[in-house]
Amino acid sequence: MTTQTQTKNIQPIQVDFPNLMERILGLLSPKEKDVVERRFAIKNHQKETLDKIGKSYSITRERVRQIESVAIQKLGRIAQEPSMQKVHSLALSILAQNGNVMSEERLVSEMIKFMGGGANLQPNSINFALRISKHLHKQEKNQFHRAFWFTSEHRLAELKNWMKKLQKALNKQKNVTSFDTLYETLKNPLGYKTTKSLMYIDWNIFLVEEDKWGLKSWRFLNPRSIKDCIKIILDKEKQPMHFRDILQRVLYDFPDRKRVTPQACHNELIRHDEFVLLGRGKYGLKEWGMSAGTVCDLIISIFEENNFEPLKRQEIIEGILKKRDVRLGTISLNLQKYPFFKRVGRAVYEYDKTLDNRSRTKYSHLA
Repeated sequence: MTTQTQTKNIQPIQVDFPNLMERILGLLSPKEKDVVERRFAIKNHQKETLDKIGKSYSITRERVRQIESVAIQKLGRIAQEPSMQKVHSLALSILAQNGNVMSEERLVSEMIKFMGGGANLQPNSINFALRISKHLHKQEKNQFHRAFWFTSEHRLAELKNWMKKLQKALNKQKNVTSFDTLYETLKNPLGYKTTKSLMYIDWNIFLVEEDKWGLKSWRFLNPRSIKDCIKIILDKEKQPMHFRDILQRVLYDFPDRKRVTPQACHNELIRHDEFVLLGRGKYGLKEWGMSAGTVCDLIISIFEENNFEPLKRQEIIEGILKKRDVRLGTISLNLQKYPFFKRVGRAVYEYDKTLDNRSRTKYSHLA
């Protein structure tokens, strides 16, 4: 996801960060250091649970939590260390230009740029360094939002409330929307920059393309089935497509659907009423006003639309071609094949429903 983080006039800092982390962690007892490194995945450790760490020391989860808390408090007292102050000041400067709230991923990514980058800068270590600042607050990720950092400028409850409002505002738009359009409908007192940062934090809100936002819950943006993929493709093309072309687009546009077979794609087109077979293997959307059924059914529908008055052959053909891509020979064959299409003049036909002995239930509305 492309982001537009504001970092105007921010100056890079010169800090030997790995050495800084080694120094501050060295102030902890061996047990405190081990707990911190394992809990926050520092030094290539995988993040471990309270329970796993507790079992390794034969202590309770709550005791591990206490050791972790004491360690952070202890390091917080020495957060005035000049190099650590530079790190915290950098974070605060980046946050200030982005509404004083940012997703953890965006904030740490920007910090790495201004700290010289390089593989020796571990995101987990930077995250831990931010934890010992009294001016920075972290909210852990949950099912509603990503992990994010904010300053004392904001109240957590208010930020969460505005994330809900953003979702509701997008839902009312019912389609992808520019941020400026969305912001105008909200008039968020937290301000433009804060509101935009919140867009990157909510799990259900995402940047579809440049400055176009949508909701992941929208199936036309985030398809959950082959049917959804086909619907998205036909919506984009706005014209009928052969089912093999549809399959190729599904495989190209949705790489995670690599195992979709021609049979599976064809079955979805057949199973669902919103897809209409238009002849010659081509399918369209029912919402386009295109009709399903045989060519014979279409001819009857043309008569029905004209109050069952006699029609010229050319009128019948033009009416059908508006609904379906059909060969002219197929239309002519159907007019000759069925006795209920009676020729009553030169290239003029009428429909005699009394001679139509096919499914009376299906065509009872014509009686």
